[in-house]
Amino acid sequence: MASRFVTHRLRKIHAFEVQANLLNACNQRCLYCRCPEVKTELMTTKQWRLTIRSLRRWGTLRIKFQGGEPTLRPDFRELCAEAQNLGIITAAVSHGRSIADDPSLLDHLSELVVSWDSPNPETNDMLRGKGAHEGAVRAIDLALDRGIRTYVNMILTRENIEDMEAMLSYCTKRGLKMHAQPVMFDQKSVYGRYFDNTVQRLALPDEQIRLAHTRMAEWKRQGRQLIFSALAYQKAADWPDYGISTIQKQGQSPCMAGKFYIHIEPNGDIHPCGLNESDFTPKNIIRDGLEEAMLHARHHNCWDCWMVYMNERKVVFGLKPEALLEIVRRG
Repeated sequence: MASRFVTHRLRKIHAFEVQANLLNACNQRCLYCRCPEVKTELMTTKQWRLTIRSLRRWGTLRIKFQGGEPTLRPDFRELCAEAQNLGIITAAVSHGRSIADDPSLLDHLSELVVSWDSPNPETNDMLRGKGAHEGAVRAIDLALDRGIRTYVNMILTRENIEDMEAMLSYCTKRGLKMHAQPVMFDQKSVYGRYFDNTVQRLALPDEQIRLAHTRMAEWKRQGRQLIFSALAYQKAADWPDYGISTIQKQGQSPCMAGKFYIHIEPNGDIHPCGLNESDFTPKNIIRDGLEEAMLHARHHNCWDCWMVYMNERKVVFGLKPEALLEIVRRG
């Protein structure tokens, strides 16, 4: 991986990490999510396979399939196999229920991120739907049994904020790493259109968002089981106004989104990242070609944001030692 990174680093395109939304459909209905309601065209199996092969030629090291629920695509295993056979780290974000019913969905995964909001079954199922807790735990068990690197992503709301440390304790006992991301409404980004603004009562006040990130930064410094570096958590804790998701300025952005990593929508639109709120109109893999769409994603005026996931990418591809150490620890 290091050799491939160095080889492609100086080329004009190097989308080392790719978030690939395979579809918006989902067989679970989380209170804060309207993803299944957002209708879109879907790229075909052939188009995705060609895209994955081309991404490998452009240096992609990791591809993360997400949705919706990505395992609902009949070709999910086929696309994972395509990426894995090309030497790409293959990850998926899933609620776990489909995997619990069909463990073969894990066959070609290097990593699994399980969306799970509380170790308390009643709280989790209130937020994510009946049976969600059981499906998440079963998927975690199956993935760990196979030796797949397994993580938990927790969406923080008013209903589960008190469960954050209990979730961390659970993950520690199971050898998992976790991340907790506050729910974010009213965004103009790709992510923003997937959150249901009718339930903004679930949103956390600013002081709780700041405290959550401050605690995660402290826990990370203590060596506890958080996914990302203390640098990324601390940046979120220090963000001055959580009502502002991103900052735009005139001129070419210094942000690494669109240069070192990209976000692909189910219809083939390529965005710099899912949180980008700049004046950006994406180009499309099918209509414009992958190379043209990736080159276009490099040019936007979104300069900064507070989402921990995105800031971890900045410090990783900025070759910050603390973040690189996390990569080594995660394998």
